[in-house]
Amino acid sequence: MERDGPARRRLALGGSPALANPEPVPVDPQGGVPAQPVDPAVEPADPAVPPADQGTTEPAPAPAPVSPPPTATGYVPNGNAGGPAVFSPVPADPAVVPQPPVNEALPVEVDERGPFAQQVSCDPVDRPGVVAFALLVTGHYDRPTWFGSRPCIDYASFHHDGRGLDWPLNAFDPADRQIADSVIVWLTDNDGEMADRFGLEYLIWNGLIWHGDGRGWQFYTGTPHTDHIHFSFTWDGAQMRTSWWTGVAVTEPDLGPCDVVPGQYAPLHQLPRVTACEQAALAAAPATGMQRVRPGESGGGVAMLQEQLGLPVSGVLDDRTRTELITWQTEHDLPVTGIADDFTYAALLGWELGELPATVRPPERADWQTTAFTPHLRTTRAQGDTGEAVKVLQEFLGVETDGSFGPITAAALAEWEATVPVLQAQADRRAEDAAVVTPLTWLTAERAAHPTSAVRDVALEQGDLDRVADPDGALRPDGDHAGGAVALLQRLLDLETDGSFGPMTAEAVRQVQQAAGLEVTGVVDGPTWVAVEQVALEAGTVEGAPGAAAARERREAERAAEEQAAAEEAARQEAEHDASVAAAD
Repeated sequence: MERDGPARRRLALGGSPALANPEPVPVDPQGGVPAQPVDPAVEPADPAVPPADQGTTEPAPAPAPVSPPPTATGYVPNGNAGGPAVFSPVPADPAVVPQPPVNEALPVEVDERGPFAQQVSCDPVDRPGVVAFALLVTGHYDRPTWFGSRPCIDYASFHHDGRGLDWPLNAFDPADRQIADSVIVWLTDNDGEMADRFGLEYLIWNGLIWHGDGRGWQFYTGTPHTDHIHFSFTWDGAQMRTSWWTGVAVTEPDLGPCDVVPGQYAPLHQLPRVTACEQAALAAAPATGMQRVRPGESGGGVAMLQEQLGLPVSGVLDDRTRTELITWQTEHDLPVTGIADDFTYAALLGWELGELPATVRPPERADWQTTAFTPHLRTTRAQGDTGEAVKVLQEFLGVETDGSFGPITAAALAEWEATVPVLQAQADRRAEDAAVVTPLTWLTAERAAHPTSAVRDVALEQGDLDRVADPDGALRPDGDHAGGAVALLQRLLDLETDGSFGPMTAEAVRQVQQAAGLEVTGVVDGPTWVAVEQVALEAGTVEGAPGAAAARERREAERAAEEQAAAEEAARQEAEHDASVAAAD
């Protein structure tokens, strides 16, 4: 998708009053991430309208809630669109509002928008793309507090699957109002170009909602959001697969998990899905009659589950239990929901479930979809931890792989984080606390070590073009360009980066395929991306992991030492031979 010519939606200038004056969200003076707010209990709204978010009210500490009786998925939101509107931003004072962030590595193409992807799974974990966007904008505009995921309750909210973000700004404070309006103009102008580059589904502010699906601005009928901007992200945006983070525009949007079993949460998001869900769903889940329990909730079935998993029995679906449950569901070929649900209970009770639809079974990862980082992408590790994940981190950083996250590993991590702005921003929030590796850190590390990991599902062949090679759209009048992927391929192959997949690029691809023992087709698929990446890393065309240079130096030093030892051994043998000949004479 490109944005050529005049913007299709222009924003009217001029002021408009805030619409209400609810209690403002308390702001953390340290600029950290506060405890998550809870949503007001109100009746669900019309499910025919895409969802929105509620206000942010700080909760008081409370014991783990008891799960409500099971209800069907398809929860509806607490607020909706109420007809076309005009967003009228207030003028921005340059002394108050800085210029927006700039990214010089963006492709000409803009990321494609997919269909609206409702929250259908319960996975209240902040997604890397949400955290990265939050760190970027809250730091840039010096309003550092933000709220992300929340515990799942019985209505639809992107906070419940980790794709929701609330940024506290006060519509009645002149400086906050200017910042909020300016950020929204930056994101939504030019047909929502920047919103697409970050993967924003919709946003809500000051009584209005903006949809990224083409409907633009509408009045919002729920809580007016005068104390914060709410952002909801696409799956591509949530997983940092959009052009702001990768330099390659999305051409096949990720459609998210399939919601095909009535009365059950959908499986967790694990891999991008670009094809429609198969609608041959189960008629019903097993009717165990047992209480469904979501993360943080309690129930008798969890105690049974914890006994089965060999965990301390608390009856609460805490983080450790949920992690083990996800592994157990995967191993038993069940829907990986991270929920103590009917499928889980039926398997625990030894019921025969029969074959489940492919859309709800755990996805099978191909080798090219897997790296050493894959098992750890959802985890958090801190200084003092030990184990396999720490070894992966140490290998990446180029320090001794003893599996102990100590001061040396922490120092190497800090040195690398300082080279990545979004990670430095994350580290700054930590202040003097112990070093931590978050899902954002893991994903950023994976992409540094494997620079093709975000695009391996992009297929390319001779004749494909980036927009830079077809600026007028004459060769691709339908706009079917490669999003910048051809230029990335050419950079990795150390070719001229003209964005046109021509004969020279095809020949270079065939050579890589032949050397890697792949089928020589000249077509770029997942395994070919991996092979191209390996060639580029070995040639030093791309930097790779911080530990990669150290590893290359070690290999070169070992090779030099072996060559030196071989030369010395040859010289010794020659000297012995000469001495033997001399003695014989």
